[in-house]
Amino acid sequence: MSHDTVLVFSKTWGAIYLLVVFLAALVWTYWPSRRDIYDRAAQSPLSDEEDSPCR
Repeated sequence: MSHDTVLVFSKTWGAIYLLVVFLAALVWTYWPSRRDIYDRAAQSPLSDEEDSPCR
């Protein structure tokens, strides 16, 4: 194997690997059953609870 062959192989499969990881992260984040988790996380800075660690 020459250096150019290894370079093309690593660039091609590296890009495919990163694309697959990115798509898996998108699916994980936007999966419908996880919506409640993200809605609660989005509202948590706005909550006015007495046991808030910021007070």
